[in-house]
Amino acid sequence: DRLRVLVARDPILGDLVLRAYLGRRALLVGAGAGFRILGSRYSPDTRRLREFAARNRLPHRWIDLESDQEAEALLRRFSIPPEETPIVIWRDQRVLRNPSNAELARLIGLSSPSIEEARSDLIIVGSGPAGLAAAVYSASEGLTTDLMDAIATGGQAGTSSLIENYFGFPAGISGSDLAERGELQARKFGARVWVPAEATSLKPEEGAYRVTFAERGDVVAHTVVLATGATYRRLEVPGIERLEGASVYYAATVYEAQQCSADPVAVVGGGNSAGQAVLFLAKRVPRVHLLVRGPDLAAKMSRYLVDQIERHPRVNVVLNSEVREAEGDDVLRAIVVENNRTGERRKLVVRAMFVFIGTQPRTAWLADVVALDDRGFVLTGAAAQARASGTVWEGQGRVCLGLETSLPGVFAAGDVRSGSVKRVASAVGEGAMAIHQVHEHLGHTTVDVARHPDDGR
Repeated sequence: DRLRVLVARDPILGDLVLRAYLGRRALLVGAGAGFRILGSRYSPDTRRLREFAARNRLPHRWIDLESDQEAEALLRRFSIPPEETPIVIWRDQRVLRNPSNAELARLIGLSSPSIEEARSDLIIVGSGPAGLAAAVYSASEGLTTDLMDAIATGGQAGTSSLIENYFGFPAGISGSDLAERGELQARKFGARVWVPAEATSLKPEEGAYRVTFAERGDVVAHTVVLATGATYRRLEVPGIERLEGASVYYAATVYEAQQCSADPVAVVGGGNSAGQAVLFLAKRVPRVHLLVRGPDLAAKMSRYLVDQIERHPRVNVVLNSEVREAEGDDVLRAIVVENNRTGERRKLVVRAMFVFIGTQPRTAWLADVVALDDRGFVLTGAAAQARASGTVWEGQGRVCLGLETSLPGVFAAGDVRSGSVKRVASAVGEGAMAIHQVHEHLGHTTVDVARHPDDGR
């Protein structure tokens, strides 16, 4: 705690410590240091643990039950039969058998065992670019801030291999690097980060709000920022369900790329996320087939990505194409692709498929709480106030603010908000704007805003 205060007060020292931390973490991750995950590549729980570790940028190493010679020796050493895998081995001494993500987080000290109920100034639900930006601005301005996420900081942007059009990074930056820097910055200013923490309910409570989290308990705060983002829609075609996570993916990071480095792959989608995935994968696999439903690659993709894709010798762009079937038992063997103009179908031999076909909001837990649009995104501003229930806005002495939902003091930022621009920069901007409006809301109330011990006010 004393070091955190010192880092916050001394920018030069803070920058030095931050750079050292980032460099050390990169070395540890690259060296496969940390805990070990032993399990089958075909096990959904093994994939879940590996994804959780990768998304949270945790130093770890995977030991494949089927092909790694070390696997059998470790199972004998710890007297564990293969059917009880996956297991997590911590410091060669402690073993967890198929732990939940929360159990793994507690084992390695990623977060505290439980949340002590206390009334904070702000709860931010979701830690993508919008949530991270909100946490940085909130904590730096002296508000006690809790930042929560169900899986990992970074959100959907955290799965992007390279963001080349983000202001201030002319050489581009990976989504995971951007997320790690944002999280460290938020922690530096005193924000409390909780992962994993899946929100299950939001309820008004005596001028504040109570948010309940699975396996975590409740947090009460004067204000809430909803930044849960959106997820890529699943591709609904015959044969795909049994292959999801094994060779059908909804992200393209180093974790997924390691599974298919020697085989041709397909990327489905026509937006920037699909374009970034294509260029990332083309550096690692012999052939990438980009399947686009529309007739023009530039319709939804930024020009700089289109130009690189069209010039890349390993990329094959197939327009007016849609996937109709996935073939394979344990792994993907081929996909059936249909030309949506001619109706002609052909089989494309690929060993992995990456799907980026639009998004759906993470708002199922909010359906009966705040006003949503017809697609499930959170309404804000005048549209939200018009849909507010009962007399919730009577006596507020003001109108609903631009990023405020149908509940006073509850705001939405980033991809989860109806009408938002689906870009990293705009999400960061909305996160910052949300904190300005949080202050405006608190200025109209009589709550006693808590301050950090070192805030001096």
